[in-house]
Amino acid sequence: MKKICIFLFVVIFVSMLQAKVNVITKSIVVYPEKEAGKIARIVFNTDTPGSFLFIIKDAKGNIVRTLSTGKINPGQAFVDWDGRDFSGNVVGEGEYSVSIVTGISWVPDEKFGKNGKIGLETMEIKVVDPEKITFKVPGEIKKITVGETEYYKTDNLSIAGPNYIIKEGNVQINPTGGAKKDDIVRVEYYDPFYLENPWALDVDEAGNLYVLYRWKTESMQYPATTLVKITPDGKKIVDDFGNGGKIGPFSGHASQVIVNEKEGRIYIAATHDSGHSTGVFSLKTGAFLYAIGGWFEGGKSPKTTRTPAGIVLGSDNKIYIRGFIAYDRTKEKDKGFLYGENPIAKRHSGYPPLIDNYWGPSMESCLEPDCFYASAYQSDIAKIKDTGTGFAELYHIYLNGSPVGMSFDTKTGLLFAALRTLKGEVGVLHDTGVSLNEMWRLKDNDLGPTHSVKIKGDYLYVIEDGISPVSRIFEAMKKANIEPLGKNRISRYKINFEQENDVCKVSVKK
Repeated sequence: MKKICIFLFVVIFVSMLQAKVNVITKSIVVYPEKEAGKIARIVFNTDTPGSFLFIIKDAKGNIVRTLSTGKINPGQAFVDWDGRDFSGNVVGEGEYSVSIVTGISWVPDEKFGKNGKIGLETMEIKVVDPEKITFKVPGEIKKITVGETEYYKTDNLSIAGPNYIIKEGNVQINPTGGAKKDDIVRVEYYDPFYLENPWALDVDEAGNLYVLYRWKTESMQYPATTLVKITPDGKKIVDDFGNGGKIGPFSGHASQVIVNEKEGRIYIAATHDSGHSTGVFSLKTGAFLYAIGGWFEGGKSPKTTRTPAGIVLGSDNKIYIRGFIAYDRTKEKDKGFLYGENPIAKRHSGYPPLIDNYWGPSMESCLEPDCFYASAYQSDIAKIKDTGTGFAELYHIYLNGSPVGMSFDTKTGLLFAALRTLKGEVGVLHDTGVSLNEMWRLKDNDLGPTHSVKIKGDYLYVIEDGISPVSRIFEAMKKANIEPLGKNRISRYKINFEQENDVCKVSVKK
């Protein structure tokens, strides 16, 4: 644990622990920015470098605000609190406790799926008798290989060659396929059910998962996307939803899913109109209701939502669609069009490879209903504001690791970002209200490149996709030395904070 000493710089009147802290906030309520000094300044020393998150709670234990330092060197530092909550409102009178988070860790949730994971698994069998290679596989087979030779499934073994059959739950390898004694048979299979190339997900209040996954058969020129509803433990498909627990298939462009229980709807980006419109579905049944946006006037209309790589729900029935375009989400097709503008493209002087064209998910909501986060693939994460007539970038942060999908934790103000590093990493950022601070990196050597994340309560879901992007994007990724493929699965982790509680108390009085 990092050693921390806490002091309070008394601008109003602040003291440590047992002593009362009096913060005069009346002038801050009226003029929070104009009257400099009307703040509680928390000064501290640390003998190790690191990032520190300050959590401010009310008397009931509710988190009203978090503050952060970003990465700092050993020595003295401070954070300021202006007596306001996450939404910028002055908090009520009362006593507030301050705790410090000095680090973050995660552990696989063994109750989820198999050892905390669902999706693609691998097993290996050593050949003892080449004339009789038989074994059981606990899930649906994706691929069987012996050395460099891939075996294909057939109805019987009458045809010589590298093939196999499944009979009464047992896999039988054709002895004419060329396998020799001591060769290794490698089997890739889905456990506990088919889940090829998971792409994005959301989680409802009951813990059910709504997962978009992309798949492609040999006869298909382009991949398709399906949404499946999975039980909270990750072990079953919810059969009474959609068609056997699934809705789709959709265009292979489908990129992001949002579950809105208040509205009883599911929003999925890029499902209809050749992947250019956002589909709206019934949360209860999975039935399709209508589509928002689409391809208009040959793509020349400002209403066109071109293969959107992300969506976010805003206030006043707005939906923000990557591009960026604002629509009224209660209206179909182009009837709800409001306005559009892309400040990220302006900053990057156009559309360099992957800045805005990667197939998401690439947007996430934040505390302010008129703002959202957008990842610029291979580059950064920006906070975007709806101005009422267009969009403006408030600030951004460059992240080494090519961010893709993100998830915002309203409880702590932390933003989790999937990173395209060779070994699995998730970036943890904090929105201070004026900047994004990179706080920590969660790492697990068992993970490959991560594609999307979802924070729900104390748990973080991490997606590793398993498909090659289209050629243009694939080539750009290779040039940028970005690993294109994950390990084709979903993992769930329990998030733990290294925390020192109640390091000081602040009394707010008006």
